[in-house]
Amino acid sequence: MPHKLALSLIFTDASIEQISMLRDFLVGRGIQTSRVLRTTTNAWMIAISKHEAVLDVLKSMLPHLFKKANEAVAAIEYYEGRISGNRLVEVFNLEVAAGRRERRPRKVAIDVPYTYLQGDRIMREGRKAKLRDAFGRYRAKVTPEDYDSIRLKHAGGARLRDLVKEYPQYARETIRRVLGGGRGYVGVAGVGRVESGDKG
Repeated sequence: MPHKLALSLIFTDASIEQISMLRDFLVGRGIQTSRVLRTTTNAWMIAISKHEAVLDVLKSMLPHLFKKANEAVAAIEYYEGRISGNRLVEVFNLEVAAGRRERRPRKVAIDVPYTYLQGDRIMREGRKAKLRDAFGRYRAKVTPEDYDSIRLKHAGGARLRDLVKEYPQYARETIRRVLGGGRGYVGVAGVGRVESGDKG
């Protein structure tokens, strides 16, 4: 993801009984994990990937950590919006240099100058813009000109039945929604979804 990093906690053990007991322990406390999976080295693993679960488990484990304590603190600070993604990666690299973390080759360079909260907000806004654009291009039912014209004529005294006759290309319910009545929404080309209760 270009604006935020997604972290996972992975627990590995050579014993499937041990890793299954750990999974049962976590699930019993409301923490969603992956299924028990076999690794390439014939060990067994579970992963925790959901943002809230990763944060909760890290905070619970932190007082008992030694080798991974610096990474845990940095991950918590990143997820809580106190450091950037780049700073988090820097901490991980420092742990590699200190011999406390295994070096893992990356296929792409990481450049995330935002905190998790900033990156999440940027991505949400981007998704909304894409949805509005797609809705306007593919699902629009009313042209912007007709939308404005129908509302203007209604404000000037035109009744619903008159507008239905004047704009036969639209269903009666569609015109009601344009006027801010009815239930649901109306699609407007170039604008997107407009809720029927929006009389602005």
